[in-house]
Amino acid sequence: MRSVEIDGSTILFLPVVKGLVSEGDAVEKAINEENPDAIVVSVSKEELAALEHKEDYDKYEPSDIEEIYGVLLESFGDVKIPPPCYVKALDVGTAKNLTLIPMDMNEELYTETYCYEIGGMDLIRESMFVNRAHRKKFDLSSAGAFALDWDKKINKPGGFRKLNHKREEHMADVLRKLAGKYHRILVIVEYERSDNVAKLLSAEPAQHS
Repeated sequence: MRSVEIDGSTILFLPVVKGLVSEGDAVEKAINEENPDAIVVSVSKEELAALEHKEDYDKYEPSDIEEIYGVLLESFGDVKIPPPCYVKALDVGTAKNLTLIPMDMNEELYTETYCYEIGGMDLIRESMFVNRAHRKKFDLSSAGAFALDWDKKINKPGGFRKLNHKREEHMADVLRKLAGKYHRILVIVEYERSDNVAKLLSAEPAQHS
């Protein structure tokens, strides 16, 4: 597990593969072994609030692209929506009276950033990816390798790469602000964003004139 020391805080990164049921066990194990005083998850505040309403879990309708991803992910075990890694973080964190904090963009900021970064050609290329995804070959050597390969291919259009980089910058900024407030922070973050968020957090923050 990668760790970053900043402002007297130890920030531990647990990369997770969204949707894979077994990742819930990995999250529970990490919480029990690392004894954090705060858990940070890579979801928005709206998504975290939605996770608290378990009665609505069965009402979620996955998009076409989520269904394709789920079918491919089944190569590594059972798959569920919402992602068990986040559900387990909520359940175990609540049981242990731990602070649970969302670090992804809220809906308003995400929508604003999406509209700014994503152009018409990006949407066309995304649609082409969806139509051809079932014929594409992915790295199935491990669940993590698949998540990274899927992310690389689906975000090939430049606008989507920029959007996700903005998300990573936002997450690193949230963690930087939390450092010092908590002694030991466990970060539950999707595999494909984990490395870049940790690198951004380790780097010196940009100076604004």
